[in-house]
Amino acid sequence: MSPRLQAIVLTFFAVMLWGVAPVGVRYLVGDNHVGLPGAPFAALRYGLASICFLPWLVRALRSWSRRDLLLGAFCGVLGVMGYNLPNSLGNRTVSAGMVGLINATEPLIIVLLVSLRNRRVPGVWTFLAAVIGFTGIVLLATSAGPAEGDAKGIALVLFAAFNWSCYCVLIPPLLVARSALQVSAVTVAFGTLPMLLAGAPGMGHMLAMMDRPRWEIALALAIGPSVFAMAAWTKGSAELGPEASGWFLYLLPVFAAAGGVVVLSEPLTALEFLGGVLILLSVFLSQRAPALRR
Repeated sequence: MSPRLQAIVLTFFAVMLWGVAPVGVRYLVGDNHVGLPGAPFAALRYGLASICFLPWLVRALRSWSRRDLLLGAFCGVLGVMGYNLPNSLGNRTVSAGMVGLINATEPLIIVLLVSLRNRRVPGVWTFLAAVIGFTGIVLLATSAGPAEGDAKGIALVLFAAFNWSCYCVLIPPLLVARSALQVSAVTVAFGTLPMLLAGAPGMGHMLAMMDRPRWEIALALAIGPSVFAMAAWTKGSAELGPEASGWFLYLLPVFAAAGGVVVLSEPLTALEFLGGVLILLSVFLSQRAPALRR
């Protein structure tokens, strides 16, 4: 398997895990479900993930330069805490349709940031892939239900999407010099520290609400999306770069819809199917664009 194909498989795997994660998160923190407090839950989830990354964190702390550690810490706070904390809080009052639409801005923000950094205009194929992908997202969001939410919740989810986009653009120089597992360990650990501080006041109350099924879901979210997916995404991004890997984020609602069908036995509508096909086409075009430009 070529390095690029391996990177595509890893990135696809990461997005698949992230795509189905909202089913569990929404169940645990949603106002209409269990109703766990968002900040303590995010702190618990990433605290467990940080423990899993501990061996690679120790190696990084012993061997990394101060400059690399500072960059890793900043990216961790920006991407891990900056995405997950506001996203957990916003998901309490924002519908699935609106979350899908907002998260669909991430690939577009990444393209814009990379273009600004490189001082170039996106190509025709990139623009076409963006239009097709966003159209697919709109179809999926429309089928998922009304795109609703209060202003505060929408602002929090949008802020989270912007933070993750910035993380994807800033992290590549570190990936060139360091291993993907150590980069994941450093960013997750430093991103978790402020979440622990933010979630500490409500942690006792949340732990009192936890029973065995809730613990099982929390552990699955920590190990799958927060450990395996983070490591796979970091490894894939090191090969593909932020712009090419960012297009895979369009697949998040596709996997979310598939998770609803498999886990929650939700029906798959024609609009959802068509939206998924358009999103897959946009990701294919985005990966073909570099070759077509040559």
